[in-house]
Amino acid sequence: MDKEKRKKGEKYLENWGQGILDMENLQIEINQIRRNNNVFDSIQIKDKKDITDIYNTIVNEKLEKLKALIYEYKFVDDIISNLDDYQKDIIRFRYIYKNSWQTIALKAHISLRQCFNIKNSVINKILQKI
Repeated sequence: MDKEKRKKGEKYLENWGQGILDMENLQIEINQIRRNNNVFDSIQIKDKKDITDIYNTIVNEKLEKLKALIYEYKFVDDIISNLDDYQKDIIRFRYIYKNSWQTIALKAHISLRQCFNIKNSVINKILQKI
């Protein structure tokens, strides 16, 4: 497989990992908006109905962004969910938690070569789907 295709597959994994972090951050942000009823106190609004409309608009925009992220990386997530647990951990350690390959190999008690084999296997599956 040529280098450019492999880079493209790895980019999908990197974007998937960042997408997972973005989804978690968006969910936290949505929950904060929902908990903080006084989030709009600094805005001068005459009608309380307007506050509800603004609140709903902001939450809906955040939810739409969250749905788009989920949809965009669903096929990568499906590939990863079909891995063995230790393989999932290796991919998560690298692409979500940004650990080095050496750290991952130590944590998982496997060789660097095994880590790369797992990564390459996932990249090959991604490239088959795109």
